[in-house]
Amino acid sequence: MNRSTRIRLFATLACGLVLSAPLRPSTVVSDGPFERFAAEYLQAFYTAHPVRATKLGIHDHDSRLPDLSRAAIRRRVVELREWLARLEQIDRDLLAEESYYDSRILDRAIRAELLELEELRGWQHNPLLYNRLMADGVASLVDRQFAPLERRLSDLISRLDRFPALMRAARKNLREVPAPWTELSLRNTRGHVKFLRDGVPAALRAQGLDRLDPRLVARWKTTHGRALKQLGDFVRWLERDLEPRSTGDFRLGRELFERKLLYEEHVSKSVAELTRINEAAIRRYQEWVARVAARLDPSRSVEQVMRSVTDQYPGPDELISVARRNVQQARDFVRERGIVTLPTDELPIIRHTPEYAREGFASMSTPGPFETVATEAYYNITNVDPTWTDEQQRQHLTYFNYAGLLGISIHEAMPGHFVQLLYQRLLPTDVRKVFAPSSLVEGWAHYVEQMMIDEGFGDKDPAIRLGQLRRALQRHARWYAGVALHTGDVTVEQAAERFAEIAFFAPFPAQRETLRGTYNPTYLYYALGRMQILELREDYKRHVESRGDTFSLRDFHDRFLRLGLPISLAREVMLPDTGDGRSAVGNGEDR
Repeated sequence: MNRSTRIRLFATLACGLVLSAPLRPSTVVSDGPFERFAAEYLQAFYTAHPVRATKLGIHDHDSRLPDLSRAAIRRRVVELREWLARLEQIDRDLLAEESYYDSRILDRAIRAELLELEELRGWQHNPLLYNRLMADGVASLVDRQFAPLERRLSDLISRLDRFPALMRAARKNLREVPAPWTELSLRNTRGHVKFLRDGVPAALRAQGLDRLDPRLVARWKTTHGRALKQLGDFVRWLERDLEPRSTGDFRLGRELFERKLLYEEHVSKSVAELTRINEAAIRRYQEWVARVAARLDPSRSVEQVMRSVTDQYPGPDELISVARRNVQQARDFVRERGIVTLPTDELPIIRHTPEYAREGFASMSTPGPFETVATEAYYNITNVDPTWTDEQQRQHLTYFNYAGLLGISIHEAMPGHFVQLLYQRLLPTDVRKVFAPSSLVEGWAHYVEQMMIDEGFGDKDPAIRLGQLRRALQRHARWYAGVALHTGDVTVEQAAERFAEIAFFAPFPAQRETLRGTYNPTYLYYALGRMQILELREDYKRHVESRGDTFSLRDFHDRFLRLGLPISLAREVMLPDTGDGRSAVGNGEDR
């Protein structure tokens, strides 16, 4: 087939990088070989990642935990290389559109896992991985009642019986561990002990534990007591053995950082480009903050005005009720203004973040796209820790200032992650339901924070706009911290100081946010995804209007969410045959 018979599609990556456009054929052969490959690969993926499978709503592996022994990791690497070789034998240019894009997603997903296992080696350096797998393995069977309690309890017992194998792997594997990772792992594993000791039995009793077969309940009690002791022993090992020798370097270096970003986010950018783009965005947003602050009170400095906003926050006992009101108001606005089509009238359950998962300020725990029974979603808010000082608690609560909590509720629930999860169930292929880049997931949630205020939510209150801008700067401060910590020579303390300066943060939350950058290096995906979506929206609007049609924000959002593609690939689908190679960095940022 010669090149003249192919269609050249427009393709740009975020923030200004133009790639060679992919070539698509005018005729398509059977997709059968790729569809078989994709189905077989997904089944193998679920087997290798049983906790992930449970969270996706696949319940064939609920009794298992992953095997992180060195022998199992070596086997997985061999398997992944074989999968990649099979995929490369399929001519993707002869595939129909859905399969064509899925093949590109799977290619990057396989390479990302290989990079993690062979070069980043989190299994060797990151103790957070082990506690997270154990905690998620338990929580995923308790949080949602997707099957009768008897079955879930039996699977839970099996998973608890597999704790020792995972702990043995941790003891054998972990070396050259960075000190911040052990410190955070200790905190989270202690939280997991409390969750397993108190939270899990309480949840099971509320679900009818006392009505089950006494023999099963007796097995549960024996296994539960044994697992608690094993987890307590693991905490002591972290404390007495691992912590004293945690002197590893968390830095990835430029080459690994860029490859991680490419494989996981479908973005090819050099560190120099990323730094340039981010510093320009920080300047724009800080100038925007200055203009809005002057509207609020021209007699005071920007820092003073920002402090007057962040110092107004609900108390620890009010966070849930205020967030609930925010979500309801946002839903009403989305409906009235036709922002996006809401597939259902559902709303998430708002609760305090479980103690084993308190790394961040807020999160959304969503049912998997294949879950058909227990479809509730949880909007988690991390309340103050009673062990913190009064000043640390106060600084933590400044993040939940009234304007800030409104934006958090937009991000996590309406129309952010929660609405995205509703659309996730409607995606056209299983591949897209399983492999969604963070720049798509977090980028959408961060994008709607700004979009909602741009569209008038909050009645043009300058304080609400200032809260949104502060959260945008927080994401650009993350961008700075991840790049600087992993590709430069700044210390955590220096990065935290700059973080606070960029985002108008108090020192304590800035330190916590910066520490996240040590183990989540590419958490620039929030701001990067927002910039990609804003740019795509403005280019799509020009494309629609150039044909004489009327641009509809709801149409754009509905189409984008229904694709479920990495943003650079969504651009190819939504802007076919434009021949337009322009990419204005940050276009549409400041309206």
